[in-house]
Amino acid sequence: MAVNEQLEAWSESSLGEGALKKILSNTIETIEDNKTQIFGIYETAKDEVAQSRKVLEDLKFQTRQTIERVDALVVQEQQAKQELVTVSSNFSDYSEERIKERYDAVKEVQVALAVERDKEKSLRVQRDKLELRLHRLMVMLQQAEHLALAIGSVLSYLSTQVSGVLWKIEAVQKDKLVGARIIKAVEEERYRMSRELHDGPAQDLANLIFQTSICEKLVDYDPEEAKKNLQVMRQEVRDCLSAVRQVIFDMRPMALDDIGLAAALQQLVSKLEARGVVAADFQIDGKPVQLSKYVEVAAFRIVQEALANVAHHADTKTARVRVLYTKTALSILVEDNGKGFNPEAPVPAEEAIGREDGATEAAAEGEAPQLLPETSHFGLVNMQERAKIIGAEFSVTSKPGKGTRVHLRIPYQKEDVAVRQKKAAGKAGEKKRR
Repeated sequence: MAVNEQLEAWSESSLGEGALKKILSNTIETIEDNKTQIFGIYETAKDEVAQSRKVLEDLKFQTRQTIERVDALVVQEQQAKQELVTVSSNFSDYSEERIKERYDAVKEVQVALAVERDKEKSLRVQRDKLELRLHRLMVMLQQAEHLALAIGSVLSYLSTQVSGVLWKIEAVQKDKLVGARIIKAVEEERYRMSRELHDGPAQDLANLIFQTSICEKLVDYDPEEAKKNLQVMRQEVRDCLSAVRQVIFDMRPMALDDIGLAAALQQLVSKLEARGVVAADFQIDGKPVQLSKYVEVAAFRIVQEALANVAHHADTKTARVRVLYTKTALSILVEDNGKGFNPEAPVPAEEAIGREDGATEAAAEGEAPQLLPETSHFGLVNMQERAKIIGAEFSVTSKPGKGTRVHLRIPYQKEDVAVRQKKAAGKAGEKKRR
């Protein structure tokens, strides 16, 4: 019941986080759109300044040409006036027609000069107005550039922060999914242990109690039969003890503390083969290095989970386990030639929650919990989380019909290297003393 409530709470919080994630995603899109518009305004202002500069250069060029023509016409007017004065002063030497011709020439030059001066005045006014407008555009462009850079920086910062929030939301959702999976795994493990203890050692002990009462009565009437029953009971006690030890091994292999990780893995492979679960070819290369206990436990559980996946999902009963000790790390490879799968296939959160609820209800009703389909990859998630906790590198390579390879690489920690060096120094000292 507590598991169901936990999963319901997780579902409700996931819906709220999904809405928040959608809002933040829309916020990022709006920020990016506004940033694009602001830079568009800056680029438009920049283009307008460049165009105004070009127009201003044309006006300045036309103004210079007009001024030059005005200056030339002024000189031409002075010359025409001097000629007219000369002709008018010597009226008897020039004909009336020649005098009129000089007068018309002066008038024509004056008209042209007046036109050019009006044109010069107009061009100067246009030039001055355009220079003033260009000055204002330059100020606006500088402000737009400063604003675009400032807002761009702020929007980039906000976008980064919002993206960070989204990443954290996804991480929290993943952690909650893993947390729900851990709760389910704990419940399943408790259910499995209770069933194994109930169907195995508990039944055997109940039977032994019943047999002891029979032997107690037979001692007085048939001592030989009582002796035979005691011998049978001795064997049943041994079987019961073996079953209890198997449960203890599944909970925590004591061999890890006694003989180390490599030997414990070899023992695990042997037990799985003896029980007909999966037959694995086991190989150790390199000199074993003693690791921290929690690291060895995590590595053992990852290999155990990988072999369990082979037994339940790979559609094969054979596998290969390679353990390699190098100078810097421990490398473990578990591979099979089974049916394989697609590691990238996702499972919707709603479907995962439904599976969690179904498994929990089945356990509550006394039914055996159903194994999750391979596409759920919860076993992979568990292995990934264990590898992450111990700082190991974890990878899964698989394709449908091509088998599966699970690789775990555990870099040695400083204390592991120190222990190794200490042992090596101790052995060197013993050889030297000998």
